[in-house]
Amino acid sequence: MNATFQELHIDQLVIHAKNVRNDVGIVTDLANSITEQGILQPLVVAPAIAGEGYTIIAGHRRYAAAKLANVDSLPCVIREDLDTEPKQLVAMLVENTQRADLTPVEEASAYQTILEFGDAFNVKTVAKATGRSQSHVRKRLLLTKLNEDAKVRLEEQTLNVDQALVLVDFAADEAATERLLAAAAQSPREFAFRVEAETRKRDLPGKLAALESELKEAGAKYVPESELYSGKYTKIYENEDNELTTAQHVAAGDLASIDRNWGRLSWYSKPSKAAKAKVELTEEEQEAKRRDAELSAALDIAHAIRAEHIKQVIASPPEGAADEALYRLLVRQLHSHVNLFAEITGRHPDSESDHQGIKAALADMTVEQMALLLHLAERSQEDELLKLWAWDAGDYRHSWYGGPKAWIEDLGSVYHYELSAVEQEVLDHFQQLHDARLAEVAAEELEEGEDDDA
Repeated sequence: MNATFQELHIDQLVIHAKNVRNDVGIVTDLANSITEQGILQPLVVAPAIAGEGYTIIAGHRRYAAAKLANVDSLPCVIREDLDTEPKQLVAMLVENTQRADLTPVEEASAYQTILEFGDAFNVKTVAKATGRSQSHVRKRLLLTKLNEDAKVRLEEQTLNVDQALVLVDFAADEAATERLLAAAAQSPREFAFRVEAETRKRDLPGKLAALESELKEAGAKYVPESELYSGKYTKIYENEDNELTTAQHVAAGDLASIDRNWGRLSWYSKPSKAAKAKVELTEEEQEAKRRDAELSAALDIAHAIRAEHIKQVIASPPEGAADEALYRLLVRQLHSHVNLFAEITGRHPDSESDHQGIKAALADMTVEQMALLLHLAERSQEDELLKLWAWDAGDYRHSWYGGPKAWIEDLGSVYHYELSAVEQEVLDHFQQLHDARLAEVAAEELEEGEDDDA
């Protein structure tokens, strides 16, 4: 690096035509500071590529504040080695990307400008020069595809980077972009819903083509569009609820219907003679059915959004979420096990329906204690273990999930309980009975076999 220090007159300094920062912000306080104490940190400049003077590489805010404070000369570090526009732009980018107030749009624009200088610059070289990851640079470059409205929202921080990257996928569709921006202004949930809806709408032509091709190949027949909501036809299956193949439906004589607004395939049974004789639905009733179908499709999108949200919450639980989940499960379980709750915790709610009393008592417990208490309320078979049959593993009542046999196993694996001599004696007693019975059956079978041979 070839650098020298020199005081330069403010008229010798010029802002680079492709300056990374679009706005230096309000510099009044900085100007006042310069008036009182001078410029404490020198600007970084380079010889102008065209004409005389020096191009500012770093220090645009100090330059603007100095002009406001009527300062004539500024301390500068002159970088003689920055003798080409690409070098100067990279240097400005490196300096500015270390600043927290550089906006994503400004950063994206700078990366794009550098790449336009030629083959010597690519994502890898830009990432290396700026100390960013290649993934970060690629994502920022995607932001250059946004329309001006989206860029302004991103600058104003009414749209976050993650939402902006989603909008990039719809950059070619202005109408979809506007709908997504409107949804983003409402709430994250509305934005997620609209993204799912727009994604399905975008993918709809391909989905419809695939469905139509499959139905044509199978020789399927359709429900007449004019009679779809007439009441003559009974819906059998819809989309993933279907357990039959298209060929099986066709073989059964079922009729297909494709909702071309959502790409939903439904199957209907042929109307019977009785159905044909049935009074047809009025136009109002048919319209109500159409509305129900639209709402059902919208709920399908809402379901997808909820599923993704729940997955994210489980992957990275918010603070207090686990406690609240255990609270709610325990309150539901323990309102019918009040005596057990009182015995374990030493606190007794006012009544079996006193959810708040139980929840207040649970607040003093750790997550580990609540988890064990929930397991106890859900799985305990202590009342059954007072009965002799419960210790007989061969009893038919052990076949249901969570029965006494499973509870005995849980006592050992969860509660680290070792069976007493009496309990083991009971288990051994029943085991001996079963062994004896098996021996008797084996002897009877052997005897029958000998009689057949004779």
